[in-house]
Amino acid sequence: MVETLKILFEVIHRTRFWVWVVLLILFRRGMALTTDSPTSLGRSIIMPGIFIIWGLNTIIYQFKHPELLLDVYLIPGFLFSYLLYKNIKYHFKNGEMIQQGSFFPLSIMLTNFLVKYTLNVILATNSSLYNNIEFNLLYGCISGFTIGLFFGGIYKTIKAKKRLANS
Repeated sequence: MVETLKILFEVIHRTRFWVWVVLLILFRRGMALTTDSPTSLGRSIIMPGIFIIWGLNTIIYQFKHPELLLDVYLIPGFLFSYLLYKNIKYHFKNGEMIQQGSFFPLSIMLTNFLVKYTLNVILATNSSLYNNIEFNLLYGCISGFTIGLFFGGIYKTIKAKKRLANS
């Protein structure tokens, strides 16, 4: 138990400051979405954009088999999240599109952060995994899946905006 705590404290201590800033931003944004709030395509793209840049940077510049990872990167998570987001409701109020409050976006954001953080801690503690094709595929599938979760929500927002604009 003591050894586990030492490892945990070491991981937290060695985590770059900007990672904690990203976590704080994700948490604040996710909490804001727990109540009905205005939504826009621009704001919907910010968080996925951060995670995509983070993920693609790691895949392209550090992994030995980036071409394999890019093939499995986004599609499964997108399809799954589109189904998960089907219960999120939208309406217009005072000319703005309002997204129904839900803890679902917060859980997606924090899950995405935790998965990416864990995968990167594993890589930091065992850099030989960058050359391991099985881990490369696992990283690509998991990382891409979690990012794809965001895009299902973005697609749902676009469809809702078109539907509400036409009604």
